[in-house]
Amino acid sequence: NSYDVENACSLEGLLSIPVDDGDEANPDYMVDAIKTCLADVYQEAHEGDAPAWKQLEDLLVKTDQIKSASLDGDSPVQSEGDLVNFQRKILPLDALDLSMKLFQEQKLLNAAGKKKQKLIVCATLVDKVPNLGGLARTAEIFAAQKLVVPDLFVKRLDSFKSISASANDWIDMEECKEEDLLNWLHKMKKQMYTIIGLEQTSSSKCITKMDFPEKTVLLLGKEKEGIPVEFLAAVDHCIEIPQLGIIRSLNVHVTGAIAIWKYTEQMMQRNNRIS
Repeated sequence: NSYDVENACSLEGLLSIPVDDGDEANPDYMVDAIKTCLADVYQEAHEGDAPAWKQLEDLLVKTDQIKSASLDGDSPVQSEGDLVNFQRKILPLDALDLSMKLFQEQKLLNAAGKKKQKLIVCATLVDKVPNLGGLARTAEIFAAQKLVVPDLFVKRLDSFKSISASANDWIDMEECKEEDLLNWLHKMKKQMYTIIGLEQTSSSKCITKMDFPEKTVLLLGKEKEGIPVEFLAAVDHCIEIPQLGIIRSLNVHVTGAIAIWKYTEQMMQRNNRIS
């Protein structure tokens, strides 16, 4: 998105960064970029022997001397360009602009340098740690944009780490409680995401016949009850996986993994046709 760099670096600009429903900066990369840029500037400004304020003070004095010497007809020893360059060094608007762009580009890539898919796997209704760990692993392997879980504390559990195979270190994870899920789904719809629920209903479409939109939120149900009716109202499409055996349902992680792969397969086919 385009923005005014001068305004973004002002106090008003910093204080007007929007926040999401969880009171976190939105977009979050803006704050990260500012932090990184300020840390770089601090290090750069302190490379000299004198503090940054002292270097600036000396340059201001020298600039006054240059102006006085010019008025007296003497040749200036230094140009005012030194002051301008120093001001750019400690107030690097261009550097911040570059940092913002780099963060935006990095957000589009996963840890392997592959472009993230515009697929969000929502596992808010999943509460068993092994299933969440398996979903994290699958979502990371297929470069999902993020995995939404009911509690980010799960990342610290050894059982989750073991099954996810460190995938939680490489995939973006977001917390959304069940009581906040409906609002979250509507927020995603406003961002032009299509909500697709994995649920057996009278109107469910076979997964093999589903044409996945590029911007998809895959909503997974509870381990036994499936997707509660209050959330089905926010779902755009329900899909189901054809079954040929006696058992009526698959494990939620297995179901999610099949749907993630089916989405990925379609995106790969589309990209191949374009190329």
